Amino acid sequence: MPLYEFQCDDCHGVSDIYFRTTSDTPVVRCRHCGSEAVRKLMSAFTSPLSEQDKMARLDSKYDKQVDQAIRKAPADSHPDHYMRKMVPFSRAQSNS
Repeated sequence: MPLYEFQCDDCHGVSDIYFRTTSDTPVVRCRHCGSEAVRKLMSAFTSPLSEQDKMARLDSKYDKQVDQAIRKAPADSHPDHYMRKMVPFSRAQSNS
């Protein structure tokens, strides 16, 4: 379903209006004042990027920054620290 934005020439309010199809052309009225004096606006839109495009847009220094942050982080902030402390339920000590 296409979504179009219209701005009223009378009250300058902006309305978002859904259409069932792109060929659907109902009479459009301002949702704020009811006027038919509206004009279609050029709307902003987004398109999803592929993972490859996202990676290409990363700063070239990104990997170095991540490695540096990991080196500075305390040892107990790494998930492996806690994984090594885990034991099976059969060997776990009860706190009660």
